[in-house]
Amino acid sequence: MALQYTKNRIYECALKMAEKRPIDKITVKTIVDECEITRNTFYYHFHDLYDVYVSFVDSKIDELMKNSGTDPEAVFFDFIELAVSYRKVWVNLYKSIGRDRLSAFVTEKVKQFIIMSISKEYDIESISALDLEIICTFYGEAVFGILVNWIKDNRFATKDQLKYSLERIRVLFDGQLETLIKNSLKK
Repeated sequence: MALQYTKNRIYECALKMAEKRPIDKITVKTIVDECEITRNTFYYHFHDLYDVYVSFVDSKIDELMKNSGTDPEAVFFDFIELAVSYRKVWVNLYKSIGRDRLSAFVTEKVKQFIIMSISKEYDIESISALDLEIICTFYGEAVFGILVNWIKDNRFATKDQLKYSLERIRVLFDGQLETLIKNSLKK
């Protein structure tokens, strides 16, 4: 329990800092000082600073998967909502690591997430590898495109604007993932 508390505390400090400045302007020292832990404690939990953010996203994906039941689309929309709720962190990640690295990170996480989601309801082996790759690429690029637009465009800066946009995405894409999977199964 104490280990998870420490890990959560590191997440909290790192995210709080990442809301205020680019990630490349944050050091392990600033995090350990803020959390009042030793460097050894930090490195017990994480390899480096970027590992904190990757681990946080992974833990949130796991949490969503456990809490969202078997509807892969609901889990997917919850993931998008989670992502945009940390808008300032994404903005600073974008500034720090650049478009290409952030794109690779987001699309890989979406791919993992889509595969886990589909596996909850369907036999993943019955979907061709090519179809699965196309579905994952489509959704990965879509999520990344949405994030980049929200990062660059201040029209989506308030919670109400983001909430409305997310509601529209849910309406517009409702049933699409299931349709793609069913179409894939038709062979």
